[in-house]
Amino acid sequence: MQFRGAHALVTGANRGLGSHFVEALLTRGAERVYAAARRIDTLTGAVEYHGGRVVPVQLDVTDEETVRRLADDLPDVDIVVSNAGQACKFAVLQEQAEQEFRSALEVNFFGPLGLVRAFAPHLARHRGGILFVQSLAALIISRSSPIYSASKAAAMMLATGVRAELRADGVTVTSTFPGFIDTDMTTGLDIPKASPRSVADRSLDAFAAGRSTVFPDRLAELVENAVTQDMAAVLDDPQAVMTRLVRAFRLDPTG
Repeated sequence: MQFRGAHALVTGANRGLGSHFVEALLTRGAERVYAAARRIDTLTGAVEYHGGRVVPVQLDVTDEETVRRLADDLPDVDIVVSNAGQACKFAVLQEQAEQEFRSALEVNFFGPLGLVRAFAPHLARHRGGILFVQSLAALIISRSSPIYSASKAAAMMLATGVRAELRADGVTVTSTFPGFIDTDMTTGLDIPKASPRSVADRSLDAFAAGRSTVFPDRLAELVENAVTQDMAAVLDDPQAVMTRLVRAFRLDPTG
């Protein structure tokens, strides 16, 4: 997967990890990055600094018709970074409103699904690729927000299916599973956090190498090892596993 001369679409590009994907793609030589967000007026910094190489586009990934129209307007896209996501408030399952679960699924599962359906013909024609931004919560259920974990687990399985379907077309499909990233979403959490730029860079490195999965920070690597070595424990008592991993991570956050 080559970045030089590429035309990339990044969803959720106005802040946090998404904005760093925009910068990282430009640094690697992308000719144009379509920076997408629900509100186009929030896409200011990169647009002002990089001029015509960054094109702001309005996109709500839950609006299927808008996604299809954007794909019609952008036939040159050969890389999609499916980064837009929705967190869920902390609550146990019995106390969470059903609408919150449905809303999380709309953004975290149906949003990426719509992107794939709309842009897959372009990616196949260009032999491009799609990078899915997943979460460790897809692998070890979040005690504070199991609804979020469920939506991300669904997105993980979606990416696996997409990879199998598009392999014959030469389309690269990579899932990245970051842990805690130093963005607005983790404000107030007292835990070491990975820099968003390092997560973006390590994710794109794996994408360029054609890898199917990447664990782009230290906590993610610890989870990868746990899942690989003892999946039975992860499924039986995920909170005990995660407590142990976070304790080890706090003691040695750099590895």
